[in-house]
Amino acid sequence: MRHHFWEWPIPTYLFLGGLGGGIFCLAAILTFFVFPGIDAVPMAMAWPGFIGILCIGLGTVMLVVDLGQPMVFYRAFIKSTSVLAWGARLLTVCAIFSVLWFASYIPWDWFRPIADFLGIFRGFSLAVAGVCGTCIMLYTGIFLSTLKAHAFWATPALPVLFTISALSTACAAISLSVGWWPADGSIYTEAGFLNLLASEESKHLLHIVDVILVACEIVVLLVMVLSFLGAGNKTANKVGHKWVHGSYALGFWGGMIVLGLGLPELMYIFMDGTIASSVIAPVLVLCGGCLLRFLVVYSDERAPLPGENQYFEKLAKRDAEFVTKWTYGENLY
Repeated sequence: MRHHFWEWPIPTYLFLGGLGGGIFCLAAILTFFVFPGIDAVPMAMAWPGFIGILCIGLGTVMLVVDLGQPMVFYRAFIKSTSVLAWGARLLTVCAIFSVLWFASYIPWDWFRPIADFLGIFRGFSLAVAGVCGTCIMLYTGIFLSTLKAHAFWATPALPVLFTISALSTACAAISLSVGWWPADGSIYTEAGFLNLLASEESKHLLHIVDVILVACEIVVLLVMVLSFLGAGNKTANKVGHKWVHGSYALGFWGGMIVLGLGLPELMYIFMDGTIASSVIAPVLVLCGGCLLRFLVVYSDERAPLPGENQYFEKLAKRDAEFVTKWTYGENLY
């Protein structure tokens, strides 16, 4: 394989799927374990939930598009032993129950009877979406780590890294959007005031959690990349050199370590309560999470098959005379 087999839809799918799954995982944790019995908390999570639904839906579209034959996408669901099939099923189940959960909070008058009916199953829907979201976060890393031919992917550190990154980006996304809708809009009403309190409490907690997650992500990422730099596997060693001081060095050190992780961490710690920690830092974390998926997916070098290099060496060069001499439709003889 002298080209990238997977192009931009796959890293986009992995980023959006992990982000959506992380949002529902955290929404379920906050609702059932951190603030149990407080109705304003799941209501404040409605808008982040809507963003999670969009991420999962768009990520699924990216996956179908990359299959090359969108009209036979159903095959991704029927291969029981395929990791891809399990991911497609988890995405589908999470999407269905997350939509049911979100619909129970729609405040439109004409939709009220349906919302009230769905409200009966609100806790169950969020629980299923949260479990599936957790599995999706793990799946995004397992999906690549099962491809044993690619040394940079076939490591147990990758699912851990992707899970931490998914949770971190989910914290950032929720912090940016919690409480936007369907709040009453006025803090002078009981619903609006409770929604504001729940939003602020959630932001404060997620801020602390993201500080820990970003620190863990820096450690795991550095250990993973530097371990490949000193690995005996030539393919893994080659990718490690590319990340540390090769063609990916600017994206890794400048984009990931400095802008995507280090700078947000400093903003979280030393600029608490400012626009830097509440807006700029979460945006940088989201950009860093997306960049991570692109760097990892495009690091798809593998060990050559027996005789593969000899085969490519014997192929004619693109500028060989007998290749460029003839034009289509011309008969030289």
